[in-house]
Amino acid sequence: MEIAQRLWEEFQAGLRRGDPGAWFDPAAVADDFEWIVPTPIDGRSVWRGREGFAKFIRTWTEQFDDWSIRVETWIDAGEDRVVALTRQTATGKGSGVPVELNLGQVWEFETGRLARTRAYLTHAEALEAAGLSE
Repeated sequence: MEIAQRLWEEFQAGLRRGDPGAWFDPAAVADDFEWIVPTPIDGRSVWRGREGFAKFIRTWTEQFDDWSIRVETWIDAGEDRVVALTRQTATGKGSGVPVELNLGQVWEFETGRLARTRAYLTHAEALEAAGLSE
């Protein structure tokens, strides 16, 4: 859990600097890291490595102004897994409509390094995928 929280802090700092891939510490994140989304975005469900993740974030956020994400709850799911229950807020670029999303993530570690993160459309789906419940 400590590794996940440290990586999250580095991700947030990187976002503030305009570098969403800044959190890719080779000692903590696998070179072949996978970011997996439940429905394809820009034709892809799996985004690999630092550059793939950075491209995903740019693609995901390009339709919004003032996009932000925070982890509301961290849960140690055992077996080298951590659940992050997130809240995203933004404003639609063209519409000016405020947007709020509560999404979940399951972070999977192998040999002490983050190997993949699976994103889910709800907190409940992420908890279920990790064998937990609300």
